[in-house]
Amino acid sequence: MIKKMMEITVAIKSVAGQVFAGQILLYVIIGSFFGLSGIAFSFIWQAVAIASITGILYYIAFTEAAIRDMAYPIRLTVFAAPLYIVLSAFAVFFRWFSFSIIAWLVFTLAFLVVFGAFIAAFGIYAKVTGKRYNESLSAYNRKST
Repeated sequence: MIKKMMEITVAIKSVAGQVFAGQILLYVIIGSFFGLSGIAFSFIWQAVAIASITGILYYIAFTEAAIRDMAYPIRLTVFAAPLYIVLSAFAVFFRWFSFSIIAWLVFTLAFLVVFGAFIAAFGIYAKVTGKRYNESLSAYNRKST
């Protein structure tokens, strides 16, 4: 039981750490264009909460431990839809931007672009890793015959 909880915690923390780092990096890059010279303490807590929730959603949607035998497009939906709702709730509660149709369209478009970039990055990673594993397996099979 404790071993399983540690495995789950490590998996969630790994994703959450990457998400948190990505949020801070984006904030620094975008903030530089707007003349920001620091990060608000409240933003750091928001980033921690969003990263934690993202890690949990990722674990639920993309590991076989939580959901078995689900097609990848459905997994993407199981991950993206609640994440968009969570981010929207944060946007409303913390007043990230003015509430107009244009602002929500930009927010939604930004979400889709960033989400698409992550899907592409994970796809490339999986392809490269799979190719590397296949090459290692082929080399092992050649040695053992």
